[in-house]
Amino acid sequence: MENRFETIVNDITIATSQLLQKINASKDAVSIASRTTLQAGIHDYVRFFYYKGQVHCFMDSGGSDRPDVKYEGTDFPDAPLTKEEIDQLLPLLQEKLTELYLSYDNNPILDYQFEVDGKFRIDEKFYKLPVLRTTSEVKKTKLLQAIDQYLTQKIYEGQYPTKELETFFLAKHLINPALYPETDVPGTIAVFEKIRTLNKNNKESLQQHQYHITYALRRWAEEIFLPAYYNVHKPSWGLPEFALKEGRERSTPPDNLLDLLIHAGVTVIRFEPNYSRPTGVGFIEKAKELGSTKATQILKKGSGTFSDSDIQYKDADVTCTANDVFATFEINFKNETEAAYGKALDFICHLLEKDFPPSYEIKCKSKAKNLLPVKGLGKSATQRFFANALQYPALYPQLEKYVQLAIRHEFEWYEDVEAEQCARPGTYAVFGLALADARYFPLLQQYLDVIDDEHQSVQNHFLVQFIQQHGVNAGTIPTIVDVLRCAQDIKPIKELKALETEENMGQLKSYVKSLELESYEIDHLETMMAMKITDSPD
Repeated sequence: MENRFETIVNDITIATSQLLQKINASKDAVSIASRTTLQAGIHDYVRFFYYKGQVHCFMDSGGSDRPDVKYEGTDFPDAPLTKEEIDQLLPLLQEKLTELYLSYDNNPILDYQFEVDGKFRIDEKFYKLPVLRTTSEVKKTKLLQAIDQYLTQKIYEGQYPTKELETFFLAKHLINPALYPETDVPGTIAVFEKIRTLNKNNKESLQQHQYHITYALRRWAEEIFLPAYYNVHKPSWGLPEFALKEGRERSTPPDNLLDLLIHAGVTVIRFEPNYSRPTGVGFIEKAKELGSTKATQILKKGSGTFSDSDIQYKDADVTCTANDVFATFEINFKNETEAAYGKALDFICHLLEKDFPPSYEIKCKSKAKNLLPVKGLGKSATQRFFANALQYPALYPQLEKYVQLAIRHEFEWYEDVEAEQCARPGTYAVFGLALADARYFPLLQQYLDVIDDEHQSVQNHFLVQFIQQHGVNAGTIPTIVDVLRCAQDIKPIKELKALETEENMGQLKSYVKSLELESYEIDHLETMMAMKITDSPD
C-alpha cells in the first residue's frame, strides 16, 4: 500500500510540475513582476482532479472542465482509493508539493503564497479537499522588506502621486495576516488616507486608487475575517450570506480587527456606488453583533467621517441631523419660514460639498405638505421638502446650488422612492425651478444630460406639466426636445400638436439639426412626438 501511495503522490506531483512549467513558459514573469517591488510573484493557485491514475490540472479556481495539463499515471484497478486512504496519503502529497513549490523560490512566476485544491473520484462521487496552503519564507521576507522601503520612501516621506498598481498590491498586503499577523489598523488606515492625499489632484487616478483600497478591504472582510466568526453561504446569485457561528468554534475577535471591519464598511459606503451600501452597512452591523461598541455608535450617529458640527444643526427654527451610514438627512421644522428652509438647504449643501453619500433621503418633519404639480412623482418626504422650499423665490439660488451639487454623480437615487417613481438627486428641485422660471431652463438641460433614462421615467410626467405651464414656443422647444430625447414609452401628449405650426416646426427642425443627432436618435424623437420632423432618414 505504501508503494501505491507513493506512486499516486508522484503522479499528482509530476502533473502539477508540468502545469507549473507550462505556466512558466507562457509568461515573462520577470518583466511582469519588475513593474513594482510590491509584487512577489504572479500565480498562487492550482487545482487537480485525480481518477484511476489520470491527473487533470487546472490553473484557475473556476468550474472549467477543460484541464490545462493531462497526465496519464498508474492505475490500480484492483485497489481503488477510499476517502480514508486519501486522508492517509495527504501528508506525503503535501510534502512533495511543498518541495515543488519551494523550488520556485527564485522564480517570480509563483507568488509568496501558494494553494493547491484537489478533487478525487470515489465510487461515482467526488471528494474535494484543500491539499496545500503554504508560504515561501524567502519570497515573504523579500516582500516585507520591499513594503517597508516603499512605505518609507513613497508614503511616509512621499510628496508625489503614487502608481495605481502599487496601491493594488499594497492595500491587500497590509491587511493580509500571512504577512502581518498583528495588523496595525490605525497605521494602515493612515496609509490609505495618505494615498488619497498624494493622488487627490488627479480625479480619475484617485478613483482607481480608492477602488483598489476598497476592493482589498472588502475581500479581507468577506474572505478572511468574517468566515472565522460566521458560516458563509455563497448563493449562485446575489451577495454572500453570513450566519453567526455558535459555541466553541467562535472566539471573540480582537478590537483592532473589529475596527478594521468597521473601516471596511465605512469605506464601501463612502466610495462604492449606492447599490453597495447594504454590504457596507452589513459590515458595521456584524461588528456590532460581534461586540463592538464603536459600531453601535456609528450606526446611531454616522461613520465619524464628518464632524459633529457638520452633521448637527439646531436653532429656534429648525433641527438638522445627518447620518452618512444610512444616507439620511433629518430636518425638523419648528417654524415654517423662508429662513428655516434656507438653513436646511445650507446644511444639506455643505455636506454634499464634503462628499456626503450622493444617494440619500430627506426625512422632512413639517406642517407644510406641499407637493410638486407633477403627476407620477412619488409622494415622499424628500419631494415634500423641496416643494416646501420652492414656495420661497428668494431661495431659488440656493436650490440651484443644490441641484449643481446633486447631479455631479452618476447612477445615484433618492432612497425613499423606487420602481417607476425613482428619481436621481436634484430631480424635485430642478423640476420646481424650471416650472417656476425660464431662467432655469439651462439648469434643467444640464440635469437632462446626466439622467439615467433607462431606469428613470419621471421626466415623462414632468413634460406634460412643463408644456401646460410654459406652452410650446421658441423659448421652450429646446427644452421639450431635450426631455423627449430621454423619455421612454411616453403616452401621447396632445399639447405637442402645437409643434406642427409652421413657425414651431421651423424652430424644432433648426434645434434638432444643431444637435447633430444620429438617425436612431431622430427616429426616437419622432416616435415620442408621433410626428415626422425630417424629410429623410438622414
